Amino acid sequence: MTPFKPQRPDFKQAVVAFHQHTPFALQFDISLDEIEPGRVVASMPMRAEFVQQTDVAHAGVMATLADIACGLAAYSLMAEGQNVLSVHFSISLMRAAAGTRMKAVGRVVKPGRKLYFTEAEVFAGDDTGEKLVAKASITMAVA
Repeated sequence: MTPFKPQRPDFKQAVVAFHQHTPFALQFDISLDEIEPGRVVASMPMRAEFVQQTDVAHAGVMATLADIACGLAAYSLMAEGQNVLSVHFSISLMRAAAGTRMKAVGRVVKPGRKLYFTEAEVFAGDDTGEKLVAKASITMAVA
């Protein structure tokens, strides 16, 4: 359970609507598996066009999934009429991401008036299990 209180009662619907109106994110077939105040779990299939020359996920795809999960986690706490934009990004790639799916757990570490500090863990795997493949720290601006 998260200690954060959303600023709007319809935060789950707002997160889904925000995600559905983000053309870049929709290209990745990202689904929202869990939405809580300050926490979003997002997953996506590992498609052939997402891998690099050694048949594992491209770092940019892992970073994209982390960014989307963190942005939506931050957005879940924002008031109606506010928007979110990434302003600083750091990701540590811990191992090659292989499998049929990737998942990111994005969470707000500290919300503020103008900046939200977020983190994500990215996992890759299949029906037999998953492994932690990356960790990201992303600062979001309230727009």
